[in-house]
Parts: sequence; structure tokens; C-alpha cells
Amino acid sequence: RVLDDIKTEVDRIDTFPENAKEPVVVEIVNRNPVITVAVYGNASEKTLRELAEKIRDDLVDTGPISLAELVGERNYEISVEVSEENLRRYGISFDYVARALKSGSIDLPGGAIKTTQGEVLVRSKGQLYTGGEFEDLPLITRKDGTVVRLGEVARIIDEFEDKDIKTRFNGKPAILVQVNRTNNEDVVEIAKVVRDYVKNHRYKIPEGLNLATWFDLSTIVNDRINLLLRNGAQGIVLVFIILALFLNLRLAFWVAIGIPISFMAAFIVLNISGKTINMISLFAFIMTLGILIDDAIIIGENVFSHYGRGKSPKESVVDGLKEVGGPVVMAVTTTVVAFTPIMFIPGIMGKFIGIMPKAVIVILLVSLGEALLILPAHLEGALARTLQQAKNAASWHERLRVKVEKLLKIVIERFYTPAINYVVKNRYFTFAIGLGVLIISLGIVFGGYVPFVFMHKSESDWIIAEVNYPLGTPFKLTEKTIEHIENKAFALNTHFDQFKKKNGNLITNAFSLAGVIPRRDWKPGEYGGHCGEVWIEMVSSENRPNISTDTVINAWRRLVGEIPGVDTLSFYTIGGGPAGNPIEIQLAGKDFDWLRQAADKLKAEIKTYPGTFDITDDFKPGKKEKQVRIKEGAKSIGITMSDIARQLRQAFYGEEVLRIQRGKDDLKVMVKYAEQDRRSLSGIEEMRIRTIAGQEIPIEEVADIIHGKAYSVIRRVDRKRVITVISDIDEAIANAGKIVADLKKNFLPNLVKRYPGIKIDLEGQEKRTRESLNSLKKGFVFALMGIFLLLASRFRSYIPPVIIMMAIPFGLIGAIGGHLVMGINFTIISIFGIVALSGIVVNDSLILIDFINRAIRNGMEIHTAVVESGKVRFRPVLLTSITTIAGLFPLLLERSFQAQFLIPMAVSISFGLLVATVLTLLFVPALYLIVNDIRNIFVKKPLQP
Repeated sequence: RVLDDIKTEVDRIDTFPENAKEPVVVEIVNRNPVITVAVYGNASEKTLRELAEKIRDDLVDTGPISLAELVGERNYEISVEVSEENLRRYGISFDYVARALKSGSIDLPGGAIKTTQGEVLVRSKGQLYTGGEFEDLPLITRKDGTVVRLGEVARIIDEFEDKDIKTRFNGKPAILVQVNRTNNEDVVEIAKVVRDYVKNHRYKIPEGLNLATWFDLSTIVNDRINLLLRNGAQGIVLVFIILALFLNLRLAFWVAIGIPISFMAAFIVLNISGKTINMISLFAFIMTLGILIDDAIIIGENVFSHYGRGKSPKESVVDGLKEVGGPVVMAVTTTVVAFTPIMFIPGIMGKFIGIMPKAVIVILLVSLGEALLILPAHLEGALARTLQQAKNAASWHERLRVKVEKLLKIVIERFYTPAINYVVKNRYFTFAIGLGVLIISLGIVFGGYVPFVFMHKSESDWIIAEVNYPLGTPFKLTEKTIEHIENKAFALNTHFDQFKKKNGNLITNAFSLAGVIPRRDWKPGEYGGHCGEVWIEMVSSENRPNISTDTVINAWRRLVGEIPGVDTLSFYTIGGGPAGNPIEIQLAGKDFDWLRQAADKLKAEIKTYPGTFDITDDFKPGKKEKQVRIKEGAKSIGITMSDIARQLRQAFYGEEVLRIQRGKDDLKVMVKYAEQDRRSLSGIEEMRIRTIAGQEIPIEEVADIIHGKAYSVIRRVDRKRVITVISDIDEAIANAGKIVADLKKNFLPNLVKRYPGIKIDLEGQEKRTRESLNSLKKGFVFALMGIFLLLASRFRSYIPPVIIMMAIPFGLIGAIGGHLVMGINFTIISIFGIVALSGIVVNDSLILIDFINRAIRNGMEIHTAVVESGKVRFRPVLLTSITTIAGLFPLLLERSFQAQFLIPMAVSISFGLLVATVLTLLFVPALYLIVNDIRNIFVKKPLQP
């Protein structure tokens, strides 16, 4: 609806210049390319295009593919080129030639003849379709009856439009067929269909031509899915081993069986709701490996504990579930609430990460249902069989479990009991130490010892070199530069000769495009003979463990060297995650000259920071232009500015005389100057302006020709002109956040003072960070309020929730320490992990407080209740924490490039939970007694559960 409204308003504008192109209003939609077929070889452009079109049509006719398009092609066009010399020789004008074409090529219905036998249609058929047919078109009939045909006056070119563009693949002319995904189409299935097609048709195409797949994004999807499945499988094995060491084997089995049940149910729910299984959703499954069985562990371990007291299997299940059922429901609910803020992250980051909390919530809710409704029945049967087996000789597993049980009792009696007794007696000292460590941890982050970056630069299998010359640069020069960059790309194979000796070529394919830089999700496209780009495809990052993308970029940059006269030469990768430049600052204002000056000052300032490179802006000075202005005397001889402008456009741009449908192609018939006249500056000076009376007047007699320069493009945001300055950084040397913060504090205010009226906005990663953090702040506050109210409803008091939630900020200690130990930067993904951690750390504290309260209600003295409850909960707290960490442990050790951007979240959760476990077992009991002491001062009676 919004798109239609905008189109309607634009269509109402009636003040556009004559002959201006129709304004185009489009919705920016990501095309989601999946895989590309390169059609290349030493053949004509027509041959390449025809084969590419056939492949495109064949692929679209297959089931899973609905959208495919050509890349690097030119449109068909019939060009009628007339030289100024021939116009004078035959005494004709462009208008005359255009009229002859229109009148000589026509296909027009003439109505119908109604006869007694029926109706007969009448049609005049004289449409011309090929250059040869147009050559025979009569143009001039002399008095003596002789006819001058169009081919004698003009050169007819039946080929492609006059457009500076050249596409090459592996050094040979090429046209690409890009296959895109729409809606929920399967990337892996689409890519397989395309690969099979290329494999089956590679030897059926004309000799000299080749087919190859290119930019196959399914390889990334497969690599990442396999990576996560591998880590997930390892996590499941570790979790089961740990369960088996601490629990009865049958109990461990029925606890662990909740994992596949929850996963299968979650897959079904996500599929029904239209969500896809991708890297982020799979990471959600891995992250919940240990979390989702926490409820089953708590229930199963408590049932097992009751069974150990001599109760029957049925009594053990009923009493055990009754004792912890309520706290388990509350624990899962608080975890769900903690993940909720991540669902509402706005912008690109929200679309990127949004499926993760949804998947986690579905998995946790399914797991809770399984633990409450299905698990108890299995536990009763398992305990009954355990009772029968107990009469027989103990198995090796049972003997091992008994040894682990004895070891755990030793740990509790010799280490934990003295520790908790010390904490209870010295609770204020314990609290002070915890608070001090928290302050130090925060100081580590704010002091820059663990730097913050929006997202790690992920490794990629593709690198792009993008070159921009000043507008108006000859296409031949750009083409030569593109070939130079392409040659140096293949030279990388020799540069990395050690890799080549062991594994073959590092660079597998190269694709170059001169004359255009396609639009990306994060930047507009460039068109014209001044620009181009070269793509290279490398061996998968998994198969080049010692050669990073940055290493290849730096080597390629050195091999290319300095290129004289170039405006910008940038190297960057196509990777995962939401796009955004590390430094991107937008300047807006009404005075364009001031904007340019301010942008230059800003670029110079950014250049002073170590580690910044590829500093540029999106302002492109226009081409040189010849401005033609009518002289006063021209009107006296019947020449208007409209006459001059129209004839200039006919000569140099061309006039679209006809548009015909030839097969599947819609092509223009253009009338214009001959190429030699269009390519020379003297062409405009030697031009003649034709009057209605047939006079030919030199243009210099009726118009002044002035040298000037025009803008190539004018960008506006909120009706103000804008220039955007961007820069990349070397993360090993520089931190984008620190640079932007320093610019905001020390440089940008002075820039605004120097150029009043300029507005500055921070875009790119800074904007993504700001959007995400602002949303998280609001969402996190609401999540904490929700958790607090849930806990208050459970305990019917506001004091226990305060004690429980005091563990949340102390989870930061582990998260920050984990990043420091692992040597990785803090990222926005790390913060997502901390938000999720807040719900997880509450769980064990909640159940511990519940046990303390129950012990006090049963008449136990408060200090004794705290110590004894801690000892009772030591095993389940330890077990739930270890299983959660074990589920993430394989990912923590993963050195794959593909896993690097997910690791920060795993670090936040696992290390945060590790520290939170200690806090739960020691700090929460101390805090419970401190709150009781404070209450005694004011209320004069102990804390009532």
C-alpha cells in the first residue's frame, strides 16, 4: 500500500524536463542469490547470451527454482547511425530518418469487414524485424524515380546497445545466470538442482564454451550446518556421559531422551510457523542442549533422591515431582522471559538474530511439557527395574557411578561444607569480595582490556576488489585496470606456493565486471565506464586453516600496487551477518560545497587514526560537459532552444524511433550519429541545426558552447543533500567504537561549528549497535520486571526475588572473564548471551531458596537450613551447570572460521554459568542471611519463608 501511494504521488509531478526518463519507484528487496552459472568461452556475445538464456529458462522450468536472471549482459538493439556528412550530402535530418522508419515499419490493425459469411479482420503488415530488412527500407525517392535506401545513407547495426560493460570469467568473455531464492525455498535443494544441471549439460554445449558454478552459497550453509550438527552431536554425547556418571543409567537415559523429543517437536513448530532451519536456529538448538534438560535433571534427581530414602518407585515419583514441580515451571518461565528481549531487536540485526530466541522458547516449553507429563511415567518404570536389578550383581556402570557418588560426597563434606560454613559466618566479607570482583570485571570492559566490536569479521570464501575512476574516464582504461587486478588475483596462487604444492590452487575462480558495480544490500550500485570489480573464489576456509581472508586481501593489495589516477580501490569480503561499515558517518545539509569540504576534513581526520584504511565517501564529481545555450539571434531565424536540444539528443544519445518484439526480446530501434561523430569533441562543433524550411545552420552560429561539469548523482535523506564518509579498519590495530567515540567527542562538534547547518548522523555498525543496545536496554528492564513479578508471585513476598536476582549482575563476572581468558573481543552477540544468561542463573538460585524456605517451615534453624539446603542442592546445581556447559563445550573449542561469530555468545553463557554456579552455592546463602540480618534490625523477627 505504501509503495502504491508513493508511486501515485510521484506520478502527479508534471514538471519533469521533456525527454526525462520516467521516475522509477521500487521497494528495495533482497534478492537472496543462491548459486550462479557462469557461461564463458571464446565466443561472440550473441552466442553467449543465447546459451545463457536457454540455461535460465531450463532452470526456471524445474521445480524448486522460481527466479533466475542474467548478469553482465547487454540488451539487443538496432542502431541506425547516420554521419553528419551524409545528412548534408542527402539534405536530410534526423527527423526525416525517424519519420521514414516509423512509416516504413508498421503492423497495424485495420478493423474488420462484416460479410454474410462472417467477420474478416483487416491488418496492415509491414513490420521490419532485422537490420537487413531495415537496410532495404526506401528513404529517398528522387525525381528521376531512383530510390536511395536506408542502408546507403546509414550504417545499420543489429547487435547490442551501446553500453560500456564487459564480463569475464577466468579470463574469458562470459555471461552469468544468477539463481535466486524467494520466500522459503530450500537453498540446498536449489543449489543441488543447478549443480546437477551443469554436470549433465557441460558436454552438450557448443565447442569452445564452458559452464561452471559460481558463488554457491549453499556451501556456506552446508559447512555451517555440518559444523553445528557436529558440535551438537558431540555436545549430546558429553551431556549423556555426565548424566550417566551422576545418575542411574536408566534415569540418565530418560532424562537425555528429552533432547531429541524437544528438538523434533521444535522442528515441527518452527516449520508450521514458516521459520527456516538456518545457522542461527541451529545454534539455538546447541545452546539449549544443556538448558533444556535442566528441568528433567532437577525432577529426575529429586525423584532419585526420594527413592534413596527407601520409598517405593511410585511414591518417589509423586513426592519428588510435587516437591520441585512448581520451582521447575517457574525456572523455565524465567528463562523464557529472559530470552524475550532478543525477539524485539529492530533493524537488520533483528532479522538476522530474531529466530534464535523463538527457537529457544519453543524448545524450552516443549521440554517442560515432556519433563512434567512424560518423564514421570518413565522414571517410575526405570526405578522399578532398578530395584529388580539391585538384587543381582551390580554392573560396571553402577560400580562406576557409586565411585563418582562417593567422590561427590567427599567434595561436599571436605570442601563445600567448610566453605559454606565460612561464608555463613563471614557473609559480609563474602559479599564485599563478590562486589569488588564485579566492579573489577566492569572496569576491564570499560577500560578497554576487552574491546567491544559490533561483530567479528567473519571469514569468507569470496573477496571483491572494487575500483572507481573519476567519472568520464575512458572505458578502455577501466577495462585495462580490471584485467590487471584479475591477473594479480591468479598470481596469488604462485604467491601462496607452499599451499599450492600441498593442496593445489588457492584461487579457484575469478569473475570480473567492467562498467558496472551491482547494488549491494549496504550500498548503491555504480554504472559507467569509470568503474568495475573483480571477484575471486578461494578454497573453503575449512581447507586453508593457516590462511585467513585478511591475509589473502593484504597479499592481493600488495600485488596490485598503486594504480595512477584511480579514485578508490577497495578490497572487502562477502560474509555472514548483518552488513555495516565499521565507520560510517553521514553529513547532511543544504550547502553542497560545505558538505564536500566537511567530508574532506572528516576523511583527513579519520586517516590520522592507526588501522584505518579504504577511507572514501559516496560523492562522485560529475563528468565534464558541454553546455549549449541559445544565442539571441537564433530566434529571428526560427530556431528555438527546443530545436537545438532535440537535435543534440538525437545525434549523441539517440532517438528511440521504434520498439519491436523479436521472439522473447523487446528491443529498441535507435537513430543517432555515426560512432566517429559521437566519439569526437569536434562532432558537436561541426554539427548543423536543421530548420523547418530545410536550412542547415552551423551550431556555433545559433548557440554558445560552454565547458562545464555536472554532478553524477545527488543523494538526499529527508530532503537534505547528504555525503556519507566510510572507512574500514584493521581490528588487530584499531577499534571502530573507540575511533567513533573519539570523533564524537573531539572532532565532530568542531566540524559542525565550522560548517553551520550541517547535521551529522552515525550510520553503519555504530547505528546497528545503537539500535540493538537501545532495544536490549528497554527489553532487558521489562524482562527483569517480569522475572521479579513471577518470582514474587511464587514466593508471595518481594524479598526472596531480590535475593535470587542479585545473582544476575554477578553472572557478568564469568562472561567478562571468559572473554578475557579466551582472548576474544566483546561483541553484540556477547551481550545477547549475557541477556540470555540472566534467566539461566536465576534457575538454580530459585530452587535453592525454595529448599531453604521449606527447611525453615519444617522447623529448622535459619543458619542450619541455609547450610543443609546448600548441601542438598549441591549435586543438582552442579549437574545442571555442567550439562549446560558441556553442551556448548565443543563449540568453545571450535577453531573453524565459520564458528567465530557464534563463539562470543557461547563464552558469555558457559563462563557466566560457571561463575554463577559458585555464586549460587556460596553467594546466595550469604545474601539470604544478610537480608535476614537487615530485616531483624527493622522488623525484629527473622525472615519468614
